[in-house]
Amino acid sequence: MTLPKVATEAIETYQMHVSTRYLDLTKKKLELTRLPRELDLPEERRWEYGTPKKALEPIVDFWMEEYDWRVQETNFNNCLPQFRTAINLDEHSLSKEEQSKTRIHFAHKRSSAPRALPLLFCHGWPPSFTEVMKIIEPLSDPISTPPRGSQDALGFHVVAPSIPGFGFSDAVHSESFGLRKTAEIFDTLMKRLGYQEYVAYGGDWGFKICRMLALHHQSSCRAIYTNSPDMPLPAFRVAPVTYLKYHIARLTKGRISFLRFGYTLADISASGGRRKQRLSTTPFEDQSFRPQTTAYSLCDSPIGLLANMLDAIRPSLALKQWSNTDILNWTMMHWLPGPEAALRWLRQSSREARKDCWNHYSPTPLGISSFGRLAEEQIRSPPPWAEGWQRLCWLRRHERAAKWPAWDAPEETVIDIRECFGEMIEQRLLVFEQAGATEVD
Repeated sequence: MTLPKVATEAIETYQMHVSTRYLDLTKKKLELTRLPRELDLPEERRWEYGTPKKALEPIVDFWMEEYDWRVQETNFNNCLPQFRTAINLDEHSLSKEEQSKTRIHFAHKRSSAPRALPLLFCHGWPPSFTEVMKIIEPLSDPISTPPRGSQDALGFHVVAPSIPGFGFSDAVHSESFGLRKTAEIFDTLMKRLGYQEYVAYGGDWGFKICRMLALHHQSSCRAIYTNSPDMPLPAFRVAPVTYLKYHIARLTKGRISFLRFGYTLADISASGGRRKQRLSTTPFEDQSFRPQTTAYSLCDSPIGLLANMLDAIRPSLALKQWSNTDILNWTMMHWLPGPEAALRWLRQSSREARKDCWNHYSPTPLGISSFGRLAEEQIRSPPPWAEGWQRLCWLRRHERAAKWPAWDAPEETVIDIRECFGEMIEQRLLVFEQAGATEVD
């Protein structure tokens, strides 16, 4: 079925174009940088105090001598069809002063596949909307773009918005702006585009946005796919059966196959440490973190921001898939708008993740790809823990390690998204009453 088209005057095409003056200012700041002294530590401990000069200095030199933002800007504009629209934030309990000023930036790639599903891609931190870049084309064009599917391969109308304050979305100047209000804005955006029902994909912080969609917008967000999600041990008051299954599997140490309940031996051996480890360990999520203080240095120092980016993506660097240009592109997505709004969002979202994400069960279907853990990552939640919080309908385990699979393992991610939602459709777990979109191309 095709939806009635809604008014499109509020949706405008958009292309990145950073002023030359700002790029010149960035170059001057790079030239004036004073790097701090550091301890002389052995190689195996060189990251213990944070980003070492040995990792930072070659990228600084590349930034000053070879990196060309204009080339990258053109590449983003050519590969990602972009738009902006003003969302009425008064609908989300924010001040009237903000509602006319908050423009939401997003990429939107329509599929020509006959049975395409609307897919909301939720980025997190430290990525931006550009995290979708490696998967947007094969998801929207499954036949002619590798990894190629059959003529009946499931396609997707991909929408990848920038969280307000990230990339080219306006910041929201409210301390209560976090996961839940981001989910509300994204849901409003999808409906404005004509997608009254859709599926969503997000990893890491993006999954927490998806979790809010599942809890508060289940009539429109019909299913979720994620990878290696971070979640707590199932609570007895929320899901007593799942809670008991885990403890039976743990007590028997997985030695009795019919009492494993989907847990692997690795899940059981790792879960002991995971139960003692709090959710998420990035430095900006601690309750003592004060974003405004940090923002003074990161807003003024591109090298300081780069050092923080390197520290945040360090586990993924071990995959040897990052070029200096990739690292600087991710850094620029925070340098250009200024990182202060993203830092505030992290603080509020961290509070919401602890308080609101894991109080209730959601019947929204969930699919999980579980990738191998990188050496520098924290212990991950066993995938069957998800059954205690959501309707786990699809699970695939990969030996390959990945931190942000849309970036680190794009082919596997594309195949898994197609098969996850495809199997949900076949099993009648995912039934769309409506499908369509406002034409904005």
